[in-house]
Amino acid sequence: MLTPFLQAGAALLDQRMQLAEHDADLSVEEQEHVIHSVLLGQAVVTGLQAYAAGGDRELLELVNDLATTLDTIGPLGFAYLQRLGAINAAAGLDELQGVALLPEEYPHAVACVLRRAALAGCSVEPDAQARLDWAGYRPPAPEKDPLHPTRAALTPPATREPGRMAREQDLRRLAQSRLEGERNAALLLLHVNARDRLENAPLISVLDTAQVLLLSLRREHQDGADGAVTEALLGILGPLHQDLGAPVLPEARRFNRHQQGEVSFHSARARRLLRRLRAERRRGPTPQERRQHNALWDVLGALDRDLAAGLTPDPDLRAWLLVLGLQGLTTTARAPGMDLPPMVQLAAQVSGIDPLWAWERTQPRADLGADLHGALSLLVDCGQLLRLEGTGAWETWSGPVRRLVGQAAGHLFATARRAGLRLPEHGFLERSFGRFGPLRAVPLSAGEWEQVQDRYRAALQVAVETLTALHEQTDREETLQETAPDLSGHSPTETEPAAPKATPDSVALPAHVLAARARLAGGRVVLLGGVPSPHHHAALVRALGLRELDWIGSGEYAHGTHAHAHVTGDTAVVILAIRWMAHAHNTLRDVARAQDVPFVMHPGGLSPSSVAWQIMQQVSGQLDARG
Repeated sequence: MLTPFLQAGAALLDQRMQLAEHDADLSVEEQEHVIHSVLLGQAVVTGLQAYAAGGDRELLELVNDLATTLDTIGPLGFAYLQRLGAINAAAGLDELQGVALLPEEYPHAVACVLRRAALAGCSVEPDAQARLDWAGYRPPAPEKDPLHPTRAALTPPATREPGRMAREQDLRRLAQSRLEGERNAALLLLHVNARDRLENAPLISVLDTAQVLLLSLRREHQDGADGAVTEALLGILGPLHQDLGAPVLPEARRFNRHQQGEVSFHSARARRLLRRLRAERRRGPTPQERRQHNALWDVLGALDRDLAAGLTPDPDLRAWLLVLGLQGLTTTARAPGMDLPPMVQLAAQVSGIDPLWAWERTQPRADLGADLHGALSLLVDCGQLLRLEGTGAWETWSGPVRRLVGQAAGHLFATARRAGLRLPEHGFLERSFGRFGPLRAVPLSAGEWEQVQDRYRAALQVAVETLTALHEQTDREETLQETAPDLSGHSPTETEPAAPKATPDSVALPAHVLAARARLAGGRVVLLGGVPSPHHHAALVRALGLRELDWIGSGEYAHGTHAHAHVTGDTAVVILAIRWMAHAHNTLRDVARAQDVPFVMHPGGLSPSSVAWQIMQQVSGQLDARG
């Protein structure tokens, strides 16, 4: 049964090679992905052949890791992962989940597969070797086993919290134990201790895995082995667990009842989790995260256009910001004291959602987290169809699209209600989405879910065709305008002087600008990002009544090494213009947080109206509390 599947996989690899050699439209990044997919795909095929010929558990682990990595860079990995699910189950490894390899580990993983294949008596066929040669494979020297990284490679960055630095030193000392289980447990606890330096780390699972490992070590030490390091680690685990609010640790509860599994098994699980934590720190955004980011930027762009035009933002935008904020939170591992990824934090701050809303119950891998994320994704996807409004297709599709949005919203509310949760600003969201039709009382059944998906796909096809045609028409019109002859009599280099813009002295300021001005008048503000301009600088100072605006351009602040020089004791607010700054804002944000200075994550343009709206939305309560 496996041979035809592997033969089909090899044929797909040959197609990928043909694509890279003949498709001139592939970007450099796409070509690199094709080359890596051929390298990793051939390693998966060879690894499965070797496992079928008599491979061991570690070979199967490595094949899972290769397939998981392949799935992150191209379409080939999904089929392998589906087949591996059955193979893992047959081997008694139902819980085995692949860990994405780092790019520098690719040749080492391939070398490990080839070496293990040789030990299993499985030779590499000429066609397989040709694919490896085509992908540029060269045996690494010295070879390193990617399943067993060094302790240094698995150690997280050190905490910057003064109150946790002594514990950090204790854990680093204990991580030098001669027993791998104790080393792995100490490294896991280091992640919890250094959570201020991490994002999207599943700290409940980290604590749970560490406690099970340490309890299994304690059981082993009862036979007379020295258990001082284990007891010291258990003594540190308790306070760390309390720091997070003592969340339920389900695996530890089960272990206390049944005490199953040898230390070696639990230590291997801990090592895989450590590798996954390292991969999480190093990875870029996934396709799903990119889609979420694009949807968020679309809504933020519409919000900024309203503010720049002097309009009060449409309440619908606020509703979608709340939905997108919840979508980001339910796809992100959260815990007290741990930072959020920048775009998730932005969505939470702009929408006003508590980043720790239902955090224990809505972890990404938890059942409820997965259910809520599915419901939120369905609502966001259906909401994208509202872009048809104003096009020729809207008259036909307005009814079906509105019903889809209403069904998706009702499913979301019912899913949360069944779980005993109330969504942030639940009443506002129900009113906002209630206009799309009656909201259902119970979640969609499996059959209803499929029906909604079918209707969504039909509407999506129309939306793609309609909006693509509309964009092409807009592009043609813009090209015609650019190439039309200039009949004005001006030379091509002549420019009209810019018309003077209305200033806050000559027009009535919007209410949210006046509210921000009342809180900041006479104060000092630090703005990070963009290109400082005298006009915008003066407009912000004038509109907000500032004593000083310390504006640091993006080019002046690449690494954040001089953040302390800007955030002083009299700083009222720090504004982080993250559209231009990406991760470079982290140091300034951390300094502001350490000095208890409110910080605003500003995603839009730097007009006084836009900046003031974000100040009021994100930190007005903090400013009021500071007096």
